[in-house]
Amino acid sequence: MSPTPISPEIQAKLAEFLAPSRIAVVATIGADGMPQLTPNWYVFEGGRIAVSTTKERVKHRNLVRDSRMSICICSDLQASDYVTVSGPVEISDDEFIWPVTRKIVERYVPAEGVEDRLRQLRAQHRVILWLTPATIMFRD
Repeated sequence: MSPTPISPEIQAKLAEFLAPSRIAVVATIGADGMPQLTPNWYVFEGGRIAVSTTKERVKHRNLVRDSRMSICICSDLQASDYVTVSGPVEISDDEFIWPVTRKIVERYVPAEGVEDRLRQLRAQHRVILWLTPATIMFRD
């Protein structure tokens, strides 16, 4: 069964909600079937959510085994507004990850620290996790 297409209105609402730099709690399915959760930076691009990680992380291993992922992003410390997004993930591990990685870093790191942070990341076996929204739920 393929996911129901997300309406343009919901896509626009998601883009607006994800525009500020917030922390995404990423959920994957662990080897034992239990959820595995980690906080991550992200960028919303081309209708998908991009998360940078390394091949050595548990979430990468989980997604290689089972490509389903969910995220939850809160608007504030009281979690008065939040969105959850679930769907399949594609993993990119080529040289084309670096422009997206830069966009992610620029959202969270002060401008004077971006190049240093990117140098650190380039020394790692990084990948981009591309989450394609199949379900989107807002609390607002």
